[in-house]
Amino acid sequence: MSPKSRLSDHERALFARQMRLPGVGEAGQLRLRDAKVLILGAGGLGSPVGLYLAAAGISQLGIADPDKVEISNLHRQIIHGFDTLGMPKTVSAAEALGEINPGARIALHPEGFKPDNAAELISRYDLVVDCTDNFATRYLAADACVLGRRPLVHGSVLRQEGQVASFLPGCGCYRCVYPVMPDASSVPTCADAGVFGATCGVIGSWMAAEVIAVLLGQRTQSRMQVIDVEAGTSKVLRLSADPSCPLCAHAGSIRDLDAARYQASSCPAPSMSEYPLEITVEEACRLLTGVNPPILIDVREPDEHAVCRIAVARLIPMNTVPARLAEIPQNVPILVHCHHGGRSMKVTQFLRSKGFPQVANVKGGIEAWSVKIDPQVPRY
Repeated sequence: MSPKSRLSDHERALFARQMRLPGVGEAGQLRLRDAKVLILGAGGLGSPVGLYLAAAGISQLGIADPDKVEISNLHRQIIHGFDTLGMPKTVSAAEALGEINPGARIALHPEGFKPDNAAELISRYDLVVDCTDNFATRYLAADACVLGRRPLVHGSVLRQEGQVASFLPGCGCYRCVYPVMPDASSVPTCADAGVFGATCGVIGSWMAAEVIAVLLGQRTQSRMQVIDVEAGTSKVLRLSADPSCPLCAHAGSIRDLDAARYQASSCPAPSMSEYPLEITVEEACRLLTGVNPPILIDVREPDEHAVCRIAVARLIPMNTVPARLAEIPQNVPILVHCHHGGRSMKVTQFLRSKGFPQVANVKGGIEAWSVKIDPQVPRY
């Protein structure tokens, strides 16, 4: 055994607690040390991801981000500080990661992740972590990883909810869940909707844990976790390949990274003036009590539904929606609600991508309904 295939005494001391975990040991720690991971985005999610991967002993990291550090970043992008304001995020992040793992080799990609460099960048790494905050780069990462046969760990945050997904080659991909890229204006950003820094920390830490699990061979199928930080709940959704997926199916239409595919103008959303993506509970109440009311779908879990419900709602839990599309008519208005609005927003996006143009999310969910419409509905 060569010296490079062993841990040094320093590494054994540094990672001793981690190596005691089942499935790690020295062999697992070596696997982590030798893995090459590309992090897309050094922001709210990329900060905890990068910090925890470096601290776990992954010593070959790439960071792709074209932005510079701004003061509005600092409440959630904990890898940066006031002393790095105006600095490229890649440089700021590399300095912080070097403090945690001085032996790490950090490759900087300040040009960002774009259609003209995505395939070549991905070929250098064993796994990609999508910490970005825009649809174009998310779909580009998803497509590039499938075409390059690389595992992808994805994360996203909306208000106080988030999702973490691991997509393994041949086991279902991001487009199996969200086939069509929505218009960038169809979903609020952190600047519009707000976000707690701690929520980014929770989701980013969970993403780092997924990266480690994939690298250690502890994941055998694709899966998605939906996390509600405010409610303190999480659900795991097992994913499988969609035989009609435009990307990973045998007859899929996406076979390259054509730049035009990742332009917002190529992915028009249904007319927002005709049917908005999101409405308030007051507007939902008005519609539901009017002539020709919309269908109201509750995408919470059965145990939540047992606690409280809106009488006219149909219960279709989020993880069952893909299998129950036939139960949802396409030619009528549909409202979707959950506890606070995060899960229902994802279902709303999914239904629109599947050809349901008249779908709107109920902002604030049943919590807002109880507070503003019907106090008789129990809160939890």
